[in-house]
Amino acid sequence: MKYFTIVFFQILAFSLWAKVENQDVPYERRDSDHLKEVFTAWDEIKGEYLYESMAAMVMREQQPKRPSNLSQTPYELMQSMDDYRVKRISRIASSELDNERNTSRNDQYYWEEWLNYLNSSQCDMNSNGSSNGDPHIRTFDGERYDFQNAGDYLLSASDDNTFMIQTQQVRSSPSIAINGAVAMNINGDLLTFTSVGKDSEKKMIHVNDQEIQNEKSNLVLPQGGVVEYKKNQYLVKWPTGEQLSISKRDFSDQQLFDLKLYIPECKENYYGLLGNNDDEKNDIVAYDQETGKELTREKASREKVDVFGSNRTNPEILSEASAELFFITRTFGSQFQLDSTNSLMRNQMTNIPDSIRYPKEVLTLAQLEDDEIEEGLRKAKEAGVAEEDLFGAVYDYGHLGLEPVALKDVYEAPKTTDKGTEPKIDNEREAKDKKGNSEIRINPSVFIGVGGKVSPPKRRRPPSTPRPGGVRGVPGKR
Repeated sequence: MKYFTIVFFQILAFSLWAKVENQDVPYERRDSDHLKEVFTAWDEIKGEYLYESMAAMVMREQQPKRPSNLSQTPYELMQSMDDYRVKRISRIASSELDNERNTSRNDQYYWEEWLNYLNSSQCDMNSNGSSNGDPHIRTFDGERYDFQNAGDYLLSASDDNTFMIQTQQVRSSPSIAINGAVAMNINGDLLTFTSVGKDSEKKMIHVNDQEIQNEKSNLVLPQGGVVEYKKNQYLVKWPTGEQLSISKRDFSDQQLFDLKLYIPECKENYYGLLGNNDDEKNDIVAYDQETGKELTREKASREKVDVFGSNRTNPEILSEASAELFFITRTFGSQFQLDSTNSLMRNQMTNIPDSIRYPKEVLTLAQLEDDEIEEGLRKAKEAGVAEEDLFGAVYDYGHLGLEPVALKDVYEAPKTTDKGTEPKIDNEREAKDKKGNSEIRINPSVFIGVGGKVSPPKRRRPPSTPRPGGVRGVPGKR
């Protein structure tokens, strides 16, 4: 028997609510008795919940009460349906869409949005997006860059804002930053992870501004999301399909968070530091607000001899690195810099001086000795770090003292339930539940807004502060 802890939250009038508002939709809810029958024939309890949950997401409304024995997201339930049933559902919904178009004139339609959700659940998952260490970032489309600013930034969000991740990068030295906090809008629920001192009595995790006392628990959120805990790692699941793996590492007297994202490959409605998922390496761009001209970075050399070898101290190579950093920290990064009106962090870092926000100097592997690089490479390869991630691992080992770790894929697609059969009991999961984590079900009395619209960061001109001085005695490119 699972152990459930019901957490009752008192409705509090805190300032965050002012940042979140419900979104009206330009259509009315529609229903189909035929579809209901198909869903409940698949599973009487799960099917009814899934049908109502999909309607709530399309309408941007509060989610229905989740059945007591269910810990999957609606998206995962849809993924677990057999292909035959999904195709049947798609045909019925397409017919309903034709009827809706014949009886109303809109730019958007209920059944169109409903089908978009259904179709996205059948997509493969993109596992490129990540932010780890002194943040080394990889976009959804595979572009890599280092982002050493401090402050609150938008890592990624969807256009409808049912999915949003913000990161707070904190300084551990004048030139090094780490992910010290993460804030997430999960279809209207606010989840935050905040680094705390080893001896602190404060809690790391908050849901809708309330402390979670048992941090080694699974969380079932009122708006359809789920948080799973396993071996010092959290997997946050959105009802819209996105997932975020959060791994914490001890650093100094606090923690840093390594982040790895999984998003449906067929969705391109994203923006933020991780790009738009359009399958093109065009994410590291900015736009001149007056002319609309596209601005791009000057990429420093990625050749091994220029990164790990003797040429890494070449003034020309260092100047290229300085120019690239300037573009990323000022021109590109400022587009996704949060302010006090749109940061969801518990302790905001929005009003900070440039001397803290921007790194004092450009750190590369040029400051490390050959034997330090060799040792870092050896440790990274022993840890199973992928070839494309070696720079970040060696950099973090040499400059931060972080032992290399391999970023592993933890995403698992739900098992498909064959057509014509009832879902089988997952005996392995049942056994884990009996002796494993407790599960906390969050009572939906605190509600920050369904599909809460958190205003995206405004595009702004890059700050007029001068370019940093470069790498220890090597002038920045002028």
